[in-house]
Amino acid sequence: MNAAQRLEAILNYYGINAKSLSEKCGYGRPQGIYDVQNGKTKEISTTMANKILSVFPELNRVWLLTGEGNMINERNNSSIIDSNNNNRGIIQNSHGNINNGNISISLPEKGTQKIIDPDGTVTIENTSSGTHDYLNEINRLNQRIQDLERIISGHEATIKSKDDLICILRSALDKK
Repeated sequence: MNAAQRLEAILNYYGINAKSLSEKCGYGRPQGIYDVQNGKTKEISTTMANKILSVFPELNRVWLLTGEGNMINERNNSSIIDSNNNNRGIIQNSHGNINNGNISISLPEKGTQKIIDPDGTVTIENTSSGTHDYLNEINRLNQRIQDLERIISGHEATIKSKDDLICILRSALDKK
């Protein structure tokens, strides 16, 4: 896959045109993008790749520069929303796109989380009780730390008294 084809794949994947990509990357004019798109420039420069990756970090750098590997990093399991917050997104996983097109995304209420299953069903779970459980666990662990510190202090006092006894006994032995 040559540079023009890779660039075209990016534009198609995100549903944008060369001008829009150029604007997102901060280019004053889209000429560099057009040059790659039209084959006038044979490779995507490192500078251009860095700008594209700053806008779309889920893209695979090696693929972008060479065409080798997958277009999207396989470890990236995320929802992508364009920088205009138009809620046009692509939900993807390591197996590829699950749904490509317009999706509506709404944030869950405070203290809840939304879980989207691969079949598209949405489950809302209450996380506020989980926070309460974590706080209880933290308090329990802090109490345990204090108890252990008291035990250690007791053992340190015992060790000190034993050391003192050893010194006294050594002195007594030395006098004989």
